[in-house]
Amino acid sequence: MIQMYIAGEEVVCSNLVEITEEMLSTSSTILNNCYPKSWETAHDYSSSFYYPQDYSLCTIYKDSTLIFAGVVKNSGDISLNPRDPHYCSLQILDFKTFLSEGETLDFVIANKTIKQAIEQVVNYISDYGFQVGNIQILNPDDLIGAYSTLNKSPYDVLQYLADISESRWTTRMISSTMVAIDFYDPTLMPTGTQLEYTTDFWNANNIVDMSFSIGTRDYRNKQVITSDTVYGSIDYTETILASGYTRTFATQSAIGTIKSITLNGVAQTFATNNEKDSGITANFYYTAGNATFDSSSDESIISTGGVIIIKYTPIVKGRQMVYNNTEVTRIKNQIGRKGIVARYETRNDSLSSTELNAIAQTYIKYKGNAEITLKITTQNNMYSVGQSVYFNAPITELKMAYMVKKKTTSIYANTNSIFYEYELSSSFNSETAINYFDNQRNKANGNISEGEYITRNVDIENTANIIFNNVTYTAITATGNNELNCTLNSPFLL
Repeated sequence: MIQMYIAGEEVVCSNLVEITEEMLSTSSTILNNCYPKSWETAHDYSSSFYYPQDYSLCTIYKDSTLIFAGVVKNSGDISLNPRDPHYCSLQILDFKTFLSEGETLDFVIANKTIKQAIEQVVNYISDYGFQVGNIQILNPDDLIGAYSTLNKSPYDVLQYLADISESRWTTRMISSTMVAIDFYDPTLMPTGTQLEYTTDFWNANNIVDMSFSIGTRDYRNKQVITSDTVYGSIDYTETILASGYTRTFATQSAIGTIKSITLNGVAQTFATNNEKDSGITANFYYTAGNATFDSSSDESIISTGGVIIIKYTPIVKGRQMVYNNTEVTRIKNQIGRKGIVARYETRNDSLSSTELNAIAQTYIKYKGNAEITLKITTQNNMYSVGQSVYFNAPITELKMAYMVKKKTTSIYANTNSIFYEYELSSSFNSETAINYFDNQRNKANGNISEGEYITRNVDIENTANIIFNNVTYTAITATGNNELNCTLNSPFLL
């Protein structure tokens, strides 16, 4: 029924083969009791050992169609008992593992559109077997700010590009040696067969079981994102009077980019200190992020009273808040409370308020509602990971479009039967919550960094008027320091 090859040698598995595909998570295949098919000729399973190299290429074929390819990552549970067959258990990982475990990047994305930035990153890792796939997003030609990829994995950078473009991304195997990276907007996702809740539909598609669950694991209806290093939206212009003896001049805020410098009305040249180290000469030099700039002259060319006018884009602290007002109102109506569930995040990889706002918007867009998960078990190969599927459900709350988030193919070699298990999510988020936070936990830059926290309590904000009935009071004339003769010593004013 299926053919499996590891390092060019055909192998067989005596029982269950499980192939798991999931958005962004590394897809894998589990093979138990695996051995070379050539052993079946002599029926000798105990005199030879089978332990393929850890990174031997594994390919699996069904009806001459490639359904999985990867690298053998783990080999284990091989019996050394001379009376037992020397089978082995294997785990084969999809090539997308190279996105987070391969080398980190070390270039700056500058003056690029979102589409060009995606292409730049993917082309950089083409030697790993990746190529640009379908880019179906709403804003491919939007320019993005300068972004340093230093010490970041391709996974981190691709996730950042998805954040600021409010899109999603996934990988797609197109050959045994090549994986395509696709970017898409949920509104442009390929559409799968609509789910119907009828006996005829279930029988026609050999559906064994379907269930749903509602979860609020990462739910929030308010998103707050802050950054200490954001380019200001308004340029600053400052006038500095030279003292005649200093070559370093201070500004009120940290400098992001200098727009112009004049000395006594005459335009001056300027460059960054990195450009200075590269051999570029100018009248003034500065380092982005510092609140100072320097004269290049060894002599005090700026006499006392000289007027320096500098215009620059400052680096300021940015803060963006986004509310899902519909959800806030829904909770308030249900429990009679304010009903805000807020998530706070500090980032230092976003360089503008626009980027911060886009990231905050995308969190609310995909996580601003409770997540509904559908699980389907069928004997038909109905869907592919990344498709959008509408469920014409018998319950009004379930009638919506879902994203095919996970697919598990179970092949039972002893009975020649195949079952497909699908997990569909209403949140249209690319990753499971566990995988997302786990992938972010060690990042020096970006989201989920040190100091990040999530609040899951519902704010209580009730007020009431206090009404006194049949109350009399006597005004007392203040004397001395107007302190009451009591343990609190609290001054009261009439």
